[in-house]
Amino acid sequence: MESPLVMVNQQQCRQVASGVRNLVIRPEFSTRLFLTLPVSSELKLRMLFYSVAICHQTRNLVSNRYNLYGWEYIEKVFCEIALHQPLLLDPTYISGTNEEELSLSLRLAFSDNQVAEHSSLDRVEERIMLMKELSNFVIHRFNGSYTLLLGSTGNHLLNNGMGLYELLEQSLTFSDPARKKSSFLAKLLSDSGLYSIEDTLNYIPIMDYHMMRVLLRMGCVEITDPILKQALSGKRVLKTEEPVRQACIEAMQLISRESGVDPWIMNDIFWPLGRSCCNETTLCAAHVCMKQPCTFENMILLTNHKKCSFETNCKGAENQDYRELWEPFTETHFY
Repeated sequence: MESPLVMVNQQQCRQVASGVRNLVIRPEFSTRLFLTLPVSSELKLRMLFYSVAICHQTRNLVSNRYNLYGWEYIEKVFCEIALHQPLLLDPTYISGTNEEELSLSLRLAFSDNQVAEHSSLDRVEERIMLMKELSNFVIHRFNGSYTLLLGSTGNHLLNNGMGLYELLEQSLTFSDPARKKSSFLAKLLSDSGLYSIEDTLNYIPIMDYHMMRVLLRMGCVEITDPILKQALSGKRVLKTEEPVRQACIEAMQLISRESGVDPWIMNDIFWPLGRSCCNETTLCAAHVCMKQPCTFENMILLTNHKKCSFETNCKGAENQDYRELWEPFTETHFY
């Protein structure tokens, strides 16, 4: 549903979809350690649930030692926690341990030199709160078992109040109306072979802030309100981002339908594009990718990486006004 502030450019979405059809994701992406870690299924579920629970507002999260940022750093750390500190993923332990101790453990885990004060993980108290809230939810509803939680859904996202989306929204951690974290978790569960989604038509595309930026710059979502457009270009904090986010979700659904590529795969295309080729600098204008190695090239099979794969279908490649657009900046634990 379009608002007076934004609109989905359907023709542009179809143009972008034509570029999506020809992309091939590297097969090794689906066999990375985070998805194939040799631990019990319940421990792997805990790793997935808690890593997604704390994955929001990660712009400052970086490991200089390993050259990892945001989600990639979270994957590495949670693999190490699962292998060497599994107690830190135990719902009963999380629920019963005080915030100071959990905060120290998490900051140490996200430190290159094992010095908590040097950790780049911010909003730690908020992330601990979400982990504890989720732990209490799964303890009270499912006896502390994520296996039991998944089994209760009947492999459905919506299932008369017992689908995965419906159960997760009862936890504050996964209560956002756009279901970004829930969709991301569902994708990871499926990619790990731990869950099968029967009602795929109910799947809501993951809408990460990198992906929102890409869709705005491509022109798939047009900002029709000049005040909002100035706020986005100026990176000003907004009271709400929902009109932009909803339009981006609708655009991604259209791109998925037109390209024939499943909506959960859209994340594997537009997320790495936004965090590498279309970020502070753009590959189309700077002729060099911001990140080395490039996340997009690491995930997508490319014959060369001298220009963006979407350059011929992107409004921002020709128009600086589009390139200057940014995703909405808001204070939230949802995204």
